[in-house]
Order: sequence, then structure tokens, then C-alpha cells
Amino acid sequence: MNTGHVRAAALAAAVIMMLAGCAAAHSDAGLAALTKSGELNVTVAAIPSADLAGLYVAQDEGLFARQGLHVTITTIASTKAVIASQLNGQVDIGAGSYVGYVAAQAAGARFRILAEASTLRPHTRVLLTTAGSRITTLAGLVGKKIAVNGTGSIGTLLISALLAENGIAPAKVRFVTDKQGFPDMAGQLQRGHWDAAFLAEPYASKAEEDYGQVELADLDQGATLNFPIAGYVATQAWARQHPQAAAAFVRAIEEGQALAEDNPSAARVSVGKSDHLPGEVTAVMALPDFPVGPVDEQRMQRTADAMLQFGLLARQYAAEVRQGTLIRSMISPS
Repeated sequence: MNTGHVRAAALAAAVIMMLAGCAAAHSDAGLAALTKSGELNVTVAAIPSADLAGLYVAQDEGLFARQGLHVTITTIASTKAVIASQLNGQVDIGAGSYVGYVAAQAAGARFRILAEASTLRPHTRVLLTTAGSRITTLAGLVGKKIAVNGTGSIGTLLISALLAENGIAPAKVRFVTDKQGFPDMAGQLQRGHWDAAFLAEPYASKAEEDYGQVELADLDQGATLNFPIAGYVATQAWARQHPQAAAAFVRAIEEGQALAEDNPSAARVSVGKSDHLPGEVTAVMALPDFPVGPVDEQRMQRTADAMLQFGLLARQYAAEVRQGTLIRSMISPS
């Protein structure tokens, strides 16, 4: 028996168990890039949000096809579920928040950030309550339930930072995960399943449109101003095995990011198309910043530092975080 394969399988199993709440893995694995009709097939698992407008623009504008890629985009509710699918060989590239990937990297998985997707801008990540809620200040959240789309997620991190800056210990609120993700959360909030909900655009605007829900707090402030949110990430093994596909994907994404940044109308149309949303929602949704260029190590370091500060990374990883080696291993793996 090949002991290397045994160790790899054990590592994947351990990381998936660590990422509790992930979607169950399917048995049909092996969606690695394959040559077909002169194109390279790449499957991307994406979280539904405006953060990935660059991806959707690249698809709609044929930018992947120009690079010789046939890209299939599948929607998954949380980054942790995306990671589970990647480690099981079901998808090639994950498009989601960095928090889950940094946690998985610390636990022993090996990922590479291919390109950045988004950073916060005003009202792109918010806390919402119902119109009739008695909670009108952050202090009113003490002892209450806040819905997030993933346990130990970017939502947990941003909310914890905001509470701490306002003198409220994050442990004084209860985070509850909606496994169906952003599309489901506003309806559950309206039905009283929790007291507040963490939502990304365009689902924050949709919640306001559908239910008249109100913004309790914008999470783009204080320590998390312009915070890095999402990126395009592959396993290091996939990137090594398919360097041409990885490079072609990055070239197309860079073009898509630039178009999304320079042409908000195109970004709105592509997000609306991908998430099947009406124009009245996408027309008013806030858009994040869409970075272009090499992955910014200093920006990524903010994620690891905040995760350590608020307990999303165990103290055993403190040295790796503070020395920058954890993030560096995801950008320039040796």
C-alpha cells in the first residue's frame, strides 16, 4: 500500500472533519481539468454573492473561452462546503471567503490563492434585522441569535470585530448557521428563527426589497474597513498538475475583475443572471472592490491576524500567523 496516499487521504478526512457543517461529499469525484474539443474543462464552486462578479462577467463575456477554457460554475452555500468538495476532487477551483481556506491551511491542507475576488466597500456585508425589531443598536444583540452562512466564517469574523470595537464581547451573542446560505436567510429572519442576519449583496438588497428589513450595521468600518473577503483558490496539487489551466484562469479572471470594477452595470447584469435576481434588486445593490493584479500578501495577512485575534485560529498557530508564513504558503508555496 502506498503510505503517501494513506497520509493524503487521512489529511483530507481530518480537514473535512475540522470544517464542521460542510456539505456531504458525493461519490463521483475526478472533475480535474480534461482536454475536450481543444478546451480545458474547469469546474468552479462559488458562493452566491456580488463578490464574485468578476467570475460571472468573465463567463458572460467569453473571457474563459478566449483562454481555451470551458468553465462550469456550481453554486455552494458556504466556503466550508466548497473546500470539502475540493478536497474530495469534485471541483477544481473554489470561489469564496478566505477565512475557511486559511483555517484549512493551518490544519494541514495545501491551497494556493490564484487571484483576489473582492474587498469590502460600504454596505456590501451587513447585519440586518426585521423592520419591527426591538433591536436598534449593537448592544441590543447581547444574548441574541445572529445567522451566518457558515460556522466560523467571514461573517463570524466581521461581526466579532465590530462587536469588540463597540465594547461587546463576541461570546455574548450566539452565531447560528443557515446551511442553505444567503438566499434562505432573509426569509428565516422574517419568520423569527433568529434575531439578526449577516448578509452579503445582492441578498441584503433583496431582503430589503422583499421584506422591508433594515440595516443594523454596515460591516465595512473600523478594523475591517476595506477588509479582504473572497478569492479564487485551488489546491496546490491541482495548480501543480494543471499550470496552464491555472494561468489561463487567472488571465481571464483579471480581465473579468477589471471589467466588473470599470463597468458596474456589467457586474450587476452578470450577478443578476447568475443568481436569477430581478433588476430592481441588482440595480440598487452595493458592489465591493474588485482587486486586479498579483495577490497582495499584506492584505491577506489581515485575515490571518483577525482570525487569530477572535479565536477562529487556535493559539498554536500564533507563530505562523505573526511571522507571515501561513499566508505566504498560500501565495508563494515552495
